[in-house]
Amino acid sequence: MTHFENEEIESTADIDNSAVARAMLKKTGIQAVLDREDITEVAVNQGSIILFEGKNGWEQIEAPECTYHNLKALANALSVYSGLKLPFGDTNPIASVVLPDGERGQILTHPATESGTIPLTVRKPSKTRFTVDDYQNSGRFSKIQIAEAYQKGTIPLYMQDMKKCQKEGNYAEFFRIAAAHNMNTIAVGGTGSGKTTFAKAYADLVPFDHRIITIEDVHELSLPYHWNHLHLFFDTEYQKSGGISPKELIKSAMRMKPDHIFLTELRGDETWNYFEALNTGHNGSITSTHANDCRATIPRLTGLVMQSEIGKVLGEQYIQKTLSSALDVICYFKHTYMTEILFEPEKKLEAMYE
Repeated sequence: MTHFENEEIESTADIDNSAVARAMLKKTGIQAVLDREDITEVAVNQGSIILFEGKNGWEQIEAPECTYHNLKALANALSVYSGLKLPFGDTNPIASVVLPDGERGQILTHPATESGTIPLTVRKPSKTRFTVDDYQNSGRFSKIQIAEAYQKGTIPLYMQDMKKCQKEGNYAEFFRIAAAHNMNTIAVGGTGSGKTTFAKAYADLVPFDHRIITIEDVHELSLPYHWNHLHLFFDTEYQKSGGISPKELIKSAMRMKPDHIFLTELRGDETWNYFEALNTGHNGSITSTHANDCRATIPRLTGLVMQSEIGKVLGEQYIQKTLSSALDVICYFKHTYMTEILFEPEKKLEAMYE
């Protein structure tokens, strides 16, 4: 067979694969949403509903043909078109794919997500090329504020309000303010101390139109008020079984345009990845870990990072500074009661800007 004939066969295969993928995108109703000019992201969480993000934030439409059966066929077509080394399915449930028109997507299936669902997220790149004059004339520079140097000892007004709530013992309002300003909270304590129960209460404070992705080993963190959410699951024994790890799910979640990532517990080498997510636009999240009190939390998390591969090449001081600059509120639980809280915004800001 000549080189030309071989290229022709590969080209024909690409066309066939593209045709199947295009047909399924159209059948599910996803292509019609992708064809809209005013959107940047398209997602399917549980099926029969397509979500999209545009200038009005996240919205949703009913899509009767976006069924599990059709989504499975679409996922298989995209995995073939993208040339995945392993077939997409139970043994390879997380995949990054490319759509026929060049958009990049992320697909998952059980056991990485809820049974009977195939979540899909597609990022639609902008085809518009702006000049700086376009930015000026369209008002896209109108909200610029000059970044002032940090003045030691000063904190924003909402943090002052939180400190006032502390003095008054009004912790319900304290946490409402924290959630409204996308502050990062960690609940610490022993097993059965009430960390997960509080995480649910805190999640209910997050605006209901925000997109939330949870990462758990056992499904506990329900989100009854948030219509745009995904539940991802890792294998508790992943280090022995080679199953799905929390670190894999964090990386996948970051490709699915979440406003918040809720990881139920930090236990191992996923700790650094989680804090990287918090420091790169996914703040306003809650997690938990085992620690003896609030002050022991940063050393505990530092130890988890230092045991990981990445931690071996990072200095202990750098790790501690990164963790301290990411966390806003540390709360300690014992016998379902919150018995201690650590909120030191001045020290956090110093860690960020020193």
